[in-house]
Parts: sequence; structure tokens; C-alpha cells
Amino acid sequence: MAYETGVSRYLVGTGTVTAYFPVDHKGNEDVCCEQCKFFNQRNRRCNLTEELIPYPTRGRGRECPLEIYEE
Repeated sequence: MAYETGVSRYLVGTGTVTAYFPVDHKGNEDVCCEQCKFFNQRNRRCNLTEELIPYPTRGRGRECPLEIYEE
């Protein structure tokens, strides 16, 4: 779509996403980017924030918007 006179403003869209992280039978949680379905292993980026994740097996990225809670 071409904007002949430019863009005057943007509209904001928000959404809710869900990701599941494994917990083994001993109760050890594995909450890290590598386990998240929104992590792109090919380019090592989060598909939600586009953050480059240098150590995806060691936790979550600094910009991770997910709030972790138990069901």
C-alpha cells in the first residue's frame, strides 16, 4: 500500500500469547528461550521481541514479555 501524503499516526495492536515450559518429575523447571515456541533457533532471536538471545539455554531474554506462573 502506498501512502501518497505520508503516515499521520499508527494504531497499536496488542495480544496475549501462551508458551509452556517443561518441569521434570523432580520439580526442576526449564524456563529458557530454547524451550519457548517463540524462539527462532535459526537466527537465535525471539519472534516476539526480535531480541538476539546469546545464551538461549540459560534463561530468558531481557525483553521477554512472558509472565511465568504455575497452573
